[in-house]
Amino acid sequence: MSQDRMTAVKKKTALVVDDEPDIVNIVKTMLEGEGYEVLCASDGLEVFGFLAEKIPDVLIIDRMMPGMNGMEVIGKLKESPKTSTIPIIMLTSMDKFDDVSEGYKQGADGYITKPFTKAQIVNGVNLVLSSRPTLSAEQLSSHALAFLRACAKLSKRTEELAGRFAVQEGLSPNAWAYKGLEDRLRTDEEQMGALKQAPEWHCCFHGWGVDFQNTKTAEQADLAIGPGGRCDAFDESRVQGYIQNEAQRGADFIDLHAMIEKHSDSARMFMDYVARQQWIEPARAKTEPTKKELDAQLGDRWAISEKGSRMLHRN
Repeated sequence: MSQDRMTAVKKKTALVVDDEPDIVNIVKTMLEGEGYEVLCASDGLEVFGFLAEKIPDVLIIDRMMPGMNGMEVIGKLKESPKTSTIPIIMLTSMDKFDDVSEGYKQGADGYITKPFTKAQIVNGVNLVLSSRPTLSAEQLSSHALAFLRACAKLSKRTEELAGRFAVQEGLSPNAWAYKGLEDRLRTDEEQMGALKQAPEWHCCFHGWGVDFQNTKTAEQADLAIGPGGRCDAFDESRVQGYIQNEAQRGADFIDLHAMIEKHSDSARMFMDYVARQQWIEPARAKTEPTKKELDAQLGDRWAISEKGSRMLHRN
């Protein structure tokens, strides 16, 4: 695997949200100087589009914004197991005691008032990230196989479900994935559907993937569509969400979920570990690419490697 790909796995991500472009640019510059990858949004509603693709290591969000404000965003994030543990710093000019107290009660992990210095931003981010310990080498190696199994189980499940939905429309799975994604991009609206023979199974195209959900069992398996319309690809945030869903339903990965919840950056560390072991590999199109421009947006995807398959078979 290339050094660039390894670096991309390790780099921490911050999502900065403020309706003032100057504030966003200032915080972005400060954090990029510390080695962070910084994503930017100008209102609360944009946050959820980013989170559909990637869970940041820290969210820095303005309290007062038009549309959905910071407090409302935090409240919505806390409702979902996939986003409830994201460390959050509230950035605001409201500095009265009651305002600060309300921010913490809503679920903020840190509170920085405007105007601010680089030291306040950097130290604030470091503080909320250090509030949870990182995994030790022993913890990482002892739970890595369970994480790999979660990757493989999600991969198999999304491939199976995509196949069922595709057959219903008379398409191959990759053609079905491409069609749904292109329809979503063209209309800028989520594309939804249900299985005729099993109507409890719903699908929803949003972001650059598909969410599959069973309304009876609460099972959820989210697909990160891969190059060539691959339906067995995955990424870090969707694997983490799958582990949470399986654990909370009592189906699987209960110990692994507890480990991830207690330790900062753990899902990323597990992904890095299994990639270094060459148990997973960058997902590539299985046939000659026909939609190169679309595939160019689907590069941050993984698949189980032959070495990973052998490891799972032995264990």
